[in-house]
Amino acid sequence: MLIARIYILRHGETDENRAHIIQGQRDTLLNAAGKRQAAMAIDVFRDVNLDFAFASDLRRATETAEIILKDHPNRDKITLIQEKRLRERCLGKLEGKHLSERHQQTGVDETAESVASFLDRALSWWDTEIIAKFAVTPGNAPHEVLVVSHGGFISSLVKNLISSGRVLAEPEQVANWTCLNLSITTIVVQEGSKPTLASYSDTSHLKTEELVQYNADVLKAAGL
Repeated sequence: MLIARIYILRHGETDENRAHIIQGQRDTLLNAAGKRQAAMAIDVFRDVNLDFAFASDLRRATETAEIILKDHPNRDKITLIQEKRLRERCLGKLEGKHLSERHQQTGVDETAESVASFLDRALSWWDTEIIAKFAVTPGNAPHEVLVVSHGGFISSLVKNLISSGRVLAEPEQVANWTCLNLSITTIVVQEGSKPTLASYSDTSHLKTEELVQYNADVLKAAGL
């Protein structure tokens, strides 16, 4: 029996995305393209019976969720939960700088969030807000859950869920771990079995968009 579908979206484009500026936890805003991208997802979810919604409390993610939910048929029944654990990794003194500057950095940046801490909070969110709520105590299943976060967070979370065996995926199902703006990653939770990855970074709803192909916030040290 289907318990839940988890739709994990990266926020829409920002000026910093387009300029390859490292954002991390800087509270940047959607640009015109980002707002347009979020509006394109409205039709994707219009007929999805959403009953839960989470977003990083950074404005680029929260605004993306608000645009998608604004005219949703279930809008009055859904509380958008702004969650600090869904934030991008804090990248310390690199934040606000062009991605080319990270190659000049040597040694460990003590001002940045450690990879271990980053992954701990990502997996903590997954365990408490997804597994405990839906897999352990499913209630009135099936649930349709919207989650809006950041490219580095999403790619790190999904890669580590799969590598640890907590989420199942087909061999070679993900050929490229880049998580594009307003892409949708879907994880399905079934009763009596492990969650499975249905799709990763799907952008089929953004056919007319020229998407930024490089994410300045993703560092190889995060396991990508």
